[in-house]
Amino acid sequence: MKKLHYSWYVCLGCALILFCTSGLTINAFTIYQPYILGNGLTNAQSSGIITVRSLFCLLSMFLSAPFYRRLPLRTGISLACLLTAAGFFLFGLADGFYTYCLAAAVLGLGYGLGTMIPVAMLIERWFRSRRNLALGICTAMTGLSTLGIPSLLIGIIERVGLREAFFTEAAFIALIALTGFLLIRSDPAQLGLSPYGQIEEADSPAGNGRGLDKRDWALLIPMLLLIGAMTNVGYSHLSVLMTGNGFPMASVALAITVSGVMMTCGKFCFGLLSEKITVYRANYVFGAAALTGLILLCLMGTSKALMFSGAFLYGFGLAVTTVGLTAWAVEWSRPEQFDRDVRRFQIGYTGGGLLFSSLPGVIADRCGGSYVPAYIFFAVCTIFVLGAAQYTFMKLRDGGLGKTAPGGKRAGKAALLH
Repeated sequence: MKKLHYSWYVCLGCALILFCTSGLTINAFTIYQPYILGNGLTNAQSSGIITVRSLFCLLSMFLSAPFYRRLPLRTGISLACLLTAAGFFLFGLADGFYTYCLAAAVLGLGYGLGTMIPVAMLIERWFRSRRNLALGICTAMTGLSTLGIPSLLIGIIERVGLREAFFTEAAFIALIALTGFLLIRSDPAQLGLSPYGQIEEADSPAGNGRGLDKRDWALLIPMLLLIGAMTNVGYSHLSVLMTGNGFPMASVALAITVSGVMMTCGKFCFGLLSEKITVYRANYVFGAAALTGLILLCLMGTSKALMFSGAFLYGFGLAVTTVGLTAWAVEWSRPEQFDRDVRRFQIGYTGGGLLFSSLPGVIADRCGGSYVPAYIFFAVCTIFVLGAAQYTFMKLRDGGLGKTAPGGKRAGKAALLH
């Protein structure tokens, strides 16, 4: 039997760390929101915790370059995972709004320093071919964090307590940090190895559009900010939206699990479908799914069928604002602008999550505790985002909508990198 190349162990280590620094920190954390809200916090304060986390996520992204210049990738990403464990431990110790904010700040640092920036660097070093597959495995783990984890956490909270759930999660993440450190090596040369495979066409520089100018960015900047609202903020408040309608936590956990599984499926399906029908047309498919899901969530009332259908479609459709960002950059950017534009997209996306993070709680405090008006706003955001993206495709037609329609084979593969 042929021996497995060590690059796949590095990939496994990266996937496990992403499971913690991104999946448990962002996707699965929504399950804690109703319990935190029940500890005497207002809706605005509950959302304020997400604001603090988003702020430190953004700040740490700017710190990541000097951080990884001073530390080996293996050490840096493992320390970032330990920061995530420390954040959950601090949540277990927290007894009020300000201590919750401190814990959220530490979680934000772990996220910004321990997610796709170091993972992309490690995959770049360890893989010459199969990069798309390796990055697809890593990113899929963020969605898998909602598969059974919410129900498990609720079980711990209901049987033992909220603090104990935080402490248990902190211990688990610390174990993953150690596992990741043992699996990951910063460079193949440390083991006397060469990167996996040979250079393939998919590894060629991305970016095949005519490039974005200042007038394009005047539309794209608000679009990116609203993507942060409808994606990060919208998903983070799903549990309080559902519990506010009277659904029991067991049903809420299951709905969030369904949404997370569909989010993972959507990431792969967007890349595959965009190869067949182009990114431009795939935008309509996934954008319509996200919009329909948000509308059903606004209309669900006490209907479990509408709650689960809305969570299903919303999670699946979010691929258009996660994976889609990379595919859009491939279609719109010139090769020399691609890295810069991807960074700008990520900063705008994260900045939008920060800017709008407190909005649902503020609206709920003024609307009798209901989060439905906030989700109506997210539905409007979705319409604007889809319109802005499609308008940009049409405007840049010569760079992507002519004979080489947007989202051809190359763009579809690149989409899996996100």
